[in-house]
Amino acid sequence: MKKLMITALMLIGIGISASAQNWGVGFNLSYCNAVAEPSFGIKALYDINESYTIAPSLNFYLPTTETFYKSEIKDKYWDINVDVHYNFYNTDKGKLYPLAGITFFHINSTETFIEDNKEESSESEGLFGINLGFGGQMNLTDRWIVSAEIKYQIIEEEKMFIPALSLIYKF
Repeated sequence: MKKLMITALMLIGIGISASAQNWGVGFNLSYCNAVAEPSFGIKALYDINESYTIAPSLNFYLPTTETFYKSEIKDKYWDINVDVHYNFYNTDKGKLYPLAGITFFHINSTETFIEDNKEESSESEGLFGINLGFGGQMNLTDRWIVSAEIKYQIIEEEKMFIPALSLIYKF
């Protein structure tokens, strides 16, 4: 699975570098209702043509900690997304688009006994899912874009609602 994701990201990187004037890179800030913590990440945009844009991103969520009687459980989350935007409204001022894509969501849980400060167990799980949503971009200058998106990440039976803001520099 990891080799497949790395290969896909490398292919996206090669495609992005092939046409420098149609891409941008920036920072992403989002919130996931299922994790109940904000995430910080990086995002790229590659305009295939006026109608379609590919948008890969990598996000890291703030860790969560829950304390029970004599143990503490710490969860860490991250995800990788590759979305496609259909730019049905595309002007010099900005774009509006529905989006669809794939996601890989990773969870790492560690349980520690509080009295001993001894790690008891650690588990990791990676899950694939789909992204469905809507977004918009506004051109601040010739080089800077601000974007806002709302999407659902549908992973197994979980539907995670994720609003996001991005600031992107166009090359």
